[in-house]
Amino acid sequence: MPEKQLADLRDRTDTLLKLRKAPSQFQILFHLLGNARTMSVKELSTELNLTPKATERAVAKLLEKNLIQRSPFKDGSYTCDAKQIVLSLLLTVSDMYEDYERAHPRPAQPASPESVAEPPSLPS
Repeated sequence: MPEKQLADLRDRTDTLLKLRKAPSQFQILFHLLGNARTMSVKELSTELNLTPKATERAVAKLLEKNLIQRSPFKDGSYTCDAKQIVLSLLLTVSDMYEDYERAHPRPAQPASPESVAEPPSLPS
């Protein structure tokens, strides 16, 4: 994967991990992910019981953070690319695993009895 793409995924991951601090944005993102369909601000507002203004602001922030996109097929609607979110999270898990492995190296495994050859017998 190209370095630029990895850097973009890491940025997206950092943004995702901080999203809990913005409840409306968090709600909208996960609603779009869970429904897997394009939705307008009005639909989001109604389904999530948010004011239209709060929904507009949250959607604008999510667009700015590159976590959602405008739908190319339906004007005034938004969608979320689940594949990009999954890639970001997989990258994070992979990084966490590597960090863990460095911090907790595995002890050397003793050889199994089957893999140890019998010493040659001496002539009698």
